[in-house]
Amino acid sequence: MSLEELRGHFFWLTSVVIRTDLRPGEAVIELSSECAGATLRLVGIVHARADLGDPDGGFVAEVLVRELPQYGPWPPEARHLLSHHDNRRSLQWLTIIGPNEEVEILAAELIDR
Repeated sequence: MSLEELRGHFFWLTSVVIRTDLRPGEAVIELSSECAGATLRLVGIVHARADLGDPDGGFVAEVLVRELPQYGPWPPEARHLLSHHDNRRSLQWLTIIGPNEEVEILAAELIDR
């Protein structure tokens, strides 16, 4: 199931795996609801931050995926990421926010499956 198909459902952050030992680095994030699940894979990680409060997975209040353009202005809320921009490509910015969790990943490509 894709991320779009989870819209309107309550879901949980089931797992976050960040592999910086791979070239290019990648992250795999699993989200689940009572009736479905989605796996997001980000390839070419240039920045990752995960503050996870619940080791068993927490409720997700918001998942945002935004493309930060190769050229042109980035949104003000992404200014803290400008040092990771190389002007060679657009970047995918994933943020997951929950009451006790916050995940932020900036990568070259996002694959939801």
